Amino acid sequence: ANTAQRDILLVNVSVLLWGVGDGLFYNIQTLYIEELGANPAQIGGLISLMSLATALTFIPSGYLADRLPRKPLMVGSWIMGFVALMLFALAKTWQGLIPALVLYGLSAYSIPVLSAYLVTAAGGHNLERVLTTNLAAYTAGSVISPALGGLLAEAVSMRAVYLAAAGTVAISIGFLLAISPQKQDPQLLRKNQWTLLAGPRFLRFMMLSTSISAFMFLIFPLAPNYLQEVCGLDKAQIGLLAAASSIGTTLSSLVLGRLKQQWRFRALYLAQGLVWLATALLVWAPSGAGVALAFLLRGACISSRPLLRARGGDLLGVENRGLALGAIGMTAILAQVLASMAAGWLYTGGPTWPFFAAIALIPLGLLLTSQLPGESQA
Repeated sequence: ANTAQRDILLVNVSVLLWGVGDGLFYNIQTLYIEELGANPAQIGGLISLMSLATALTFIPSGYLADRLPRKPLMVGSWIMGFVALMLFALAKTWQGLIPALVLYGLSAYSIPVLSAYLVTAAGGHNLERVLTTNLAAYTAGSVISPALGGLLAEAVSMRAVYLAAAGTVAISIGFLLAISPQKQDPQLLRKNQWTLLAGPRFLRFMMLSTSISAFMFLIFPLAPNYLQEVCGLDKAQIGLLAAASSIGTTLSSLVLGRLKQQWRFRALYLAQGLVWLATALLVWAPSGAGVALAFLLRGACISSRPLLRARGGDLLGVENRGLALGAIGMTAILAQVLASMAAGWLYTGGPTWPFFAAIALIPLGLLLTSQLPGESQA
């Protein structure tokens, strides 16, 4: 038990450091792509490409997580992320970012592997708490770094930001190398199968969770551009707001993941309600305090992901947990792809259009949540 707790802690520290690196550039990346000559629709397409690369890996990597040693799979993904960050630093045009974006997207294949590792280390207990704590570690890491990334971009260059991110990821690899290997049970391997993904109950879960996530994510892709063009903020201020968003995700993850058993299903409703309120504030109160509160509240969108994974992770049985977690992770990324493309096109019509779309669609997401299969349904 002590070894398992140590492993969970080491994974969380490594993820926290990855969050520091990610936070340095992620929230100002669309501005960098714009500076290199891309228009809003192209920006949406590029972010979608990165998300699509991730989505394509999730089911295969989840399947492999049930069959292969998980530690080498995780370390490989961290190294891939490091290489991608170095490629970002070398890019001279927005087209030159494409290989880096694709490789960085592919490096996220470890998410279902990491989730399966943590759930197994925890003995399959308190899944909401284990998975939301891991997310909270990542977002806690990205609380201070967006502000630092914004300042570094203003003072030096985006190239310096990507190099700093690569250095942080390199340190996080050291912590990951210290975790224990995780052996698979040969008895369970024989029951491991792809075909369960096509079961009607699991397909229904996938379709509903994709829609729920996409409706909330509409407000994310071009938010930095909205803040710059409509609210008149600079990169450093946008970086500070991104830190507020990370604080919001950290707090909402810790709170929503620790609700009592009878309240766990309602956590998904609460997360969506907070994102709707954030969207309303961005549209109708785009001043300093309104925007700051909106970014704090919108973090609940990201907190909903581990809640969905915990809810559907065992729908295919313990022996296919990695496969289920990979498929559910893919729906979150697919939702990002759809929302990023839609937000790019909507933004071309007007900066507030993606936000009005979210205001209209999130209430529909609440209705869909009541139809989700899985445990702890109210």
